[in-house]
Amino acid sequence: MKLEKPKIDFYKRLCNKVLQGNKQKVNNEEYYQLVTELLEWNPELYTAWNYRKELITHYLFGKIEESGVDDEDAAKHRILSEELQFVLAKLKRSPKSYWIWNHRMWCLKLDKLSDWKMELKLIETFMMADSRNYHVWSYRRFIISCMKGDPNVKESNDLIDFSEFEFTTKMINKDISNYSAWHNRTNLIQNLFQKAPQLTAAEVNNKSLFEYLQIFNERNITRFLQKELSLVKTAVYTDPDDSSVWFYLKWLISDFFIKKVADNSALSSIIVSLMNDVKELNEVEEDDNGVENKWCLISIAYLQQQLAKVDATLVNLEEFVECLRKLQRLDPMRIERYKKFKIVL
Repeated sequence: MKLEKPKIDFYKRLCNKVLQGNKQKVNNEEYYQLVTELLEWNPELYTAWNYRKELITHYLFGKIEESGVDDEDAAKHRILSEELQFVLAKLKRSPKSYWIWNHRMWCLKLDKLSDWKMELKLIETFMMADSRNYHVWSYRRFIISCMKGDPNVKESNDLIDFSEFEFTTKMINKDISNYSAWHNRTNLIQNLFQKAPQLTAAEVNNKSLFEYLQIFNERNITRFLQKELSLVKTAVYTDPDDSSVWFYLKWLISDFFIKKVADNSALSSIIVSLMNDVKELNEVEEDDNGVENKWCLISIAYLQQQLAKVDATLVNLEEFVECLRKLQRLDPMRIERYKKFKIVL
């Protein structure tokens, strides 16, 4: 403990000096270096990151403006590129820090010469270490949003969306429990049904993806649900206790899609077929584990609710009520929630 005391005392003095400089709005080289040193000690100190923003905009950028350089954007780009390297080193130590990721986004917003492709490569590197890191997925959405708003980016917005759809497919095939990948997919699907790129099979170079592209361009919701539910069925059978897949299944049979399908017969057939698959899985779970699967029961009840909106004659009220009774026994903590489940006929 005695060996640590000098380090603790030094950190306290450094921290107090930086905080005092921030309070007094001191923007100079000394305090820029002090903040750098403090963040080496503690990259999670959000006040230091906020102070660093002030030092960059008022001190470093101020020097550029005073010097009267011909190309201010290029000069700021050099500073921000160095800052991105500094931030990267901290992210390697703390890849789930809000403050560090936010600071990186702040840098890119200021930089008119940002390299989006390089950022996407960086994201893939972080995802190799942890494909479910929420912060990395949030950062990817930010980069994609910036690319869409950058006139220097050659790819059209619909092509970017389709590339991202392809990326989520790849990530889900690697790990079906990737909640962020399923979530991203919901947003991309909505975008692609509004506008999808016009590509040939040779340009896509993947039979399954090209089928998706045709579906998006035709705006064929029924065909989409049939194809996508095949993927979901594989996922739920792989891990029946993975909530992320069940939430995605619920979204697929939500009012968003139901209201867009004109053919009620085809839609009711899809829902009934899906319900039978879930019942079959539930039976397997009961045989293997001696207890029915909560997510299967929740989904059966939900599918009965949605089926009532399409064809009330196909609804099995007894089965719906029995599912809720079983859920109240299996999951007593949410008993009040299950009591509120209703079917409107």
